[in-house]
Amino acid sequence: MEKLLWKEKLSYGIGAYGKDFIYNMIAAFLMIFYTDVVGVSLIFVSTLFLVVRIVDAITNPFMGWFVDNTKTKWGKFRPWILIGTIINSFVLILLYLNPATFLQGILINVWCIVTYLLWSLTYTLMDVPFWAMIPAFSNDAKVRNEISMLSRLFATFGGQMMSTIGLLVIACLGVNMGASESDGYLRFAVIVAVVFNICEIICVRNVSEHVVIKNKRDIKLSEVLNFLKENDQLLIIIFMTILQQIAVFLWTGMNIYFFKYVVCHEEWFSIFGIVNFIVGSIGLIAFPSLANKFSRKVVYILSSVFLVLGLLGMFFTGSDENANIWLFFSMAGFFCLGNALAGVTTTVMLADTVEYGEYKSGIRSEAVVFSVQTFTVKFGSAIAGFIGAMVLSLVGYVPNAVQTPETVLGLRVMMFIMSALLIMVILCLYLKFYKLNGSFYFNILKELSKRREKISLD
Repeated sequence: MEKLLWKEKLSYGIGAYGKDFIYNMIAAFLMIFYTDVVGVSLIFVSTLFLVVRIVDAITNPFMGWFVDNTKTKWGKFRPWILIGTIINSFVLILLYLNPATFLQGILINVWCIVTYLLWSLTYTLMDVPFWAMIPAFSNDAKVRNEISMLSRLFATFGGQMMSTIGLLVIACLGVNMGASESDGYLRFAVIVAVVFNICEIICVRNVSEHVVIKNKRDIKLSEVLNFLKENDQLLIIIFMTILQQIAVFLWTGMNIYFFKYVVCHEEWFSIFGIVNFIVGSIGLIAFPSLANKFSRKVVYILSSVFLVLGLLGMFFTGSDENANIWLFFSMAGFFCLGNALAGVTTTVMLADTVEYGEYKSGIRSEAVVFSVQTFTVKFGSAIAGFIGAMVLSLVGYVPNAVQTPETVLGLRVMMFIMSALLIMVILCLYLKFYKLNGSFYFNILKELSKRREKISLD
């Protein structure tokens, strides 16, 4: 089993922490910042999110191509991680600079469109090469399980810290200091940008590529789409993860509305962050042992069962302001555990498609493969946001007001029942179409090893 220094593992984890810390400021707060602070409509926001994700669908694979064809003394991943971090941090601050304070009318919408598009594109600059490094750490399945677990653990910590402290810090920096809520968002964005830069600088300084294929043929720009189409296992993972992100973000991306307007306990938002981190961390830490003792397939099935149980449990225990906090968060714990196991399993499955693509086409392209992870996360969350906004509009959501019973029911059905049904569909797709398990995948690795040995002798 190949070994990685703990300094390298820890540094990569810190990079994942910073990356999800900043991402979750967007995922958790940008929609409510736009609707309740800037004052733009739900329809505009949901359409904006969706259109930008369509742009991502086009740009992400080509960002992967740029990374795979980068050659520097620091490797092909780290330069892009550093460049993307610096630019994205600056755009984040612009994103939370409330345009309603210095612009009027349609110019407010234009500002939101331009800054959000720039944020998404610049986040791709660093996110694609960051996750694409996983196959470059090792070919050993156990090492990949471990590095994927650690990175997901730190990413969960970053994301849940944002969910836990975000609203509190925004209030402290804004209203509690005699300023506005808008000022609180902007000041917090500056702090988040600083933390993000520190984390990625630590990562870039201390990690390196260990799997470098000699005499590897570079993928041509014209081959990118064909390369993706030929990798049928990658395509099924793309479809599965898009559906999974929709299912997850229908809850996590909209839960601030749920806590504020359904159970009428906005402070539960922070409690959920704590529960998600603790339970999710347990699942992530247990993943390597579970995968080694049983199999990734068993773990993935188990994650789906937990997700469905948690979603249905939250639907029945979180119906109104009289919801029992202990029952609700017990059910939320099942969701958090399932989400953690599903996330890390999917990352390892995606890494395995790198070898599968090389086996089928003779081309190894980590960054092009992992560019789809960035796309699926952002596209799935955008679709979920679009669906959420449409449902809220249809059931009569009114910002900063008591919601009608019809609005509350519509929100709950969308967040829990629709999500649970999607998870069931994903599990069926996985069982029917995904095949990179057991001896099939092991034989692919053996064949690739023979090919590389032959090339090196030639």
